[in-house]
Order: sequence, then C-alpha cells, then structure tokens
Amino acid sequence: MSVSIKQLKAFVAVVEEKSFSQAAERLNATQSGMSMLVQNLEISIGKKLLDRIPGNMRLTESGKDFYKYSLDILRLMEKALIDTKSSSDSFSGNIDCGLMPTFTRSALPITLSKFLEDHPKVEFKITEAYSGVLEEMVRSNKIEFAIVPSVKSSLGLNVQFVSKDLNLLVSSKKSPFEHLKPLKIENLKSHDLKIILPSPENSRRIAINQYLSTHGIKPKSILEMDGMIGTLEMVAYSDWCSILPAALCDLDIDGKSRTLSPLDSPPLITDYVLITSASRELSPVTKFFSEKICEEIKNISEKLNQRVQKH
Repeated sequence: MSVSIKQLKAFVAVVEEKSFSQAAERLNATQSGMSMLVQNLEISIGKKLLDRIPGNMRLTESGKDFYKYSLDILRLMEKALIDTKSSSDSFSGNIDCGLMPTFTRSALPITLSKFLEDHPKVEFKITEAYSGVLEEMVRSNKIEFAIVPSVKSSLGLNVQFVSKDLNLLVSSKKSPFEHLKPLKIENLKSHDLKIILPSPENSRRIAINQYLSTHGIKPKSILEMDGMIGTLEMVAYSDWCSILPAALCDLDIDGKSRTLSPLDSPPLITDYVLITSASRELSPVTKFFSEKICEEIKNISEKLNQRVQKH
C-alpha cells in the first residue's frame, strides 16, 4: 500500500470544504485531479472514505478515522520541518495571521511594536477581517491563526479559549449615560435608542439581537454598519449609540471622546478563542506572538473590569 502526502492533503481539503471543486481551488489544482487523488487513495487503502452524495458529501466510518489520522500525519510532518529549520539563537521568519478590527485598534499596536522591537528579523502579514472570513482562511491554511469570538464549525480547526470580554453601550460625550457606570437593563429600557448594529450575517449581530429580544429592548431606530471604526466615529459625533466589545474600546477608557457603559444585570459577554488549522503546526515564533497578543487581549478585558468595579 502506497499513500502520498499529496493524497492526504487532497483528502483533508475535500472533507473540510465538502466539495471537490472548492478543495481544488484551495490547493490550486483541478477538480478532476482532486477526484483522482482521493479515488486512488481509497484504492490504496481498500476502503471507501467518502459517500459522494450530490450536495451532501459525507465521511464513511472508515473515512472519519482516516481523516483524524491524516490531520496527525500532516501536522507531524510540518512540525518535523519546522523543528529542523528553526534556530535556537533568535526568532526569525514570517508570521501570517488574521485579526478582527476589535483587536487591530487596541491589542495589536502595542503588542506588535514591542514584538518587532525585540525581534526585528520577523516579518508580518496581518489580515483584518471579520470572524467568518478568518475562520475559513485558517481552515484553508491561508493564514496561520486568528482570534475570533466563535466558530461556525470546528471541523479542521484547533480551538483554544483566550478570554471573556464585556460588551459596552458606546455613546457620545453628550449622551445621558455616565462613563464606566454599569448600565442596568431596566434603565436602558427607558431610553429611545438609536443604535448602530452590524449586518445580520455578522456573528455579533446574532448575539446582540438575542440579548435585546430576551430583555424586551426595542430600539427606536437601527442603522446597519459593519465597519467598527466607522461606527466609533459615528457614535462620537451624533446621537447614535452602539454595542461594542470592550477590547475594541480600550483607547476610549479615559472618557475623552466617547462614553462607555458596561451592560449589566445581566452583562453581555463575548468569549474569544484562538483558532489554528488542525493539520498545521505553528512555528515557535508564530506561537510566541500568538501568546503575546492573547495576553494583551486578556489584559484589556481585566483592566476594564477593574475600572468598572472601582466606579
């Protein structure tokens, strides 16, 4: 029996993309070539790995086991390459990661500037996008890791908890709310809210809709806007408000530009997770940087919690 790494990569891509055509696009191959690789893999093993049902491709029981072993093999192979190439003298190499605007505004600048100061040989490529896009980029190995509030599917991913974060009602300095004073739901109901929310496809919108609906809060007006920086600017210069994660608002904790009101009784909490490809091993320098930015995200959440408790 002869099985190649190329066949394993093709099989894993087909399983995770649930499509030969999308798997071919992911690996820059042809659909017929992908189909042949998986078919020859099944012949070599002597077992059917996929039930090819139009529009509903599924793993067989043998396929489920083989998929797990394939991930282990691919990850171990990459680890061997990384360990062989890595130098213990100093960090160098490339880091390709993805972050949401939540983190590129606050946690990233301080973490990245300090990291580059200590490790000037490291090169970065950072993609800013929302969670759904970043999830697919990690799964398809287009980026090495991302930090997101949740994942639609853990298939092909390693998911590691990072921290919990408060959500805040963010409004202008002219709003009736007191900066950093917890805002109870009962008090929120008494205001005619003109609120900026992300589009329905955004995972944050789902959580916010559930929170508002559960507690009987009906905004006077809703403006849909997916740009977080644009939302912050709109809030600062108008009578519109928004519900945003604390990790985004670290630069506003002094209260000079915007009023931050932590939602309370009950709070609205967001869990952040670090996601990496299940078939990929992070290099030492990438792992180290991911740990550093996760630490900064935790620090931001803890800092705001402490300020709120003192208020």
